[in-house]
Amino acid sequence: MKTLWLRREDKAGEWRVALTPDGVNTLVQQGISVVVERSAHRVFSDEEFASAGAELTDLAWWQAPHDAIILGLKELADADTAIAHTQIYFSHTFKGQSGAAAVLQRYANGGGDLFDLEFLQDDQGRRIAAFGYWAGFVGAALGMLGLAHYQQTDAPFPAAHRFASQQQLIETVKNALQKQSLRVMVMGALGRCGTGATDLLRQLGPQIDISRWDIAEFNAVEKPIQAITKHDVFVNCVYLREPIRPMINPELLATNQRLKIISDVSCDPNNPNNPIAVYDATTSLDAPFRLADGSEHWPVYVQAIDHLPTLLPREASQEFATALLPHLLEFLTSTELPPVWRNAKSRFVEAKRFYGLGG
Repeated sequence: MKTLWLRREDKAGEWRVALTPDGVNTLVQQGISVVVERSAHRVFSDEEFASAGAELTDLAWWQAPHDAIILGLKELADADTAIAHTQIYFSHTFKGQSGAAAVLQRYANGGGDLFDLEFLQDDQGRRIAAFGYWAGFVGAALGMLGLAHYQQTDAPFPAAHRFASQQQLIETVKNALQKQSLRVMVMGALGRCGTGATDLLRQLGPQIDISRWDIAEFNAVEKPIQAITKHDVFVNCVYLREPIRPMINPELLATNQRLKIISDVSCDPNNPNNPIAVYDATTSLDAPFRLADGSEHWPVYVQAIDHLPTLLPREASQEFATALLPHLLEFLTSTELPPVWRNAKSRFVEAKRFYGLGG
């Protein structure tokens, strides 16, 4: 019988899960053993997982049997120890990000496998499970809260906290804005992330003028994009698949007289092709905004938290885990690697070869 091991998250402030108690119940009924590391920082309690049939443990994943499949969401804590297990999580190592070589070296040293959740895709190249909608929803909300804050003060924005529901988040934003008439641009508006951002903005009321741009509008203008600075808030929802020219750079912000907030939901500052070329590091739940490079004369603040959906952890976890579950079940019960997982493993092999770590 195969064992799926749900690890606790190392990333500060992460409350989401890739497997819900309902999912545990489904797997256990199919003969899968599920072990869950105890955690006080998870949207579902240990007791809910135990009631669904999981075995709770105080051990850490590296102490698990080597044939256990380790499931998580965000990146592992920094270390240089070898990894021998099969791991499933968002590793952020397959697109040339800084630090990727060191992470992949751990797998090369230990012989483990890595299935990156970002690259679990169907035969059309679409991700089978994604947090994009809720990232856009929360990213737009946080951008609007940032605008309300920095209209009043240049003091740091307070630490972000999780919300009990999307309705609580919507009401919080409405109360902060007080029905101001504002212009917001959403770039990548036709994707999952852009749809989430647009849905949040529409629920704030008709006084929010939304410019919805996607590939057609992007291709039709010169870069950097002057039209961005005709808005109060810019929400970037573009999934970076290939190099593109910067949409925003310090030279653009040097002439800006309106734009106040950049909410970079896509959040790729460590990518050499970062299209929001006015910052070089993610922000955090404790300090959600930073001053954009080149905006000293007219301060522009950048939000770049790389796990935004954790601020709505229940809704985000339920949607993601429900989409992942049938593929996870197939992976755990098949005698051969299913296509979705076989293709994901090929990306892992390619990434290792890119850094000269072999296949």
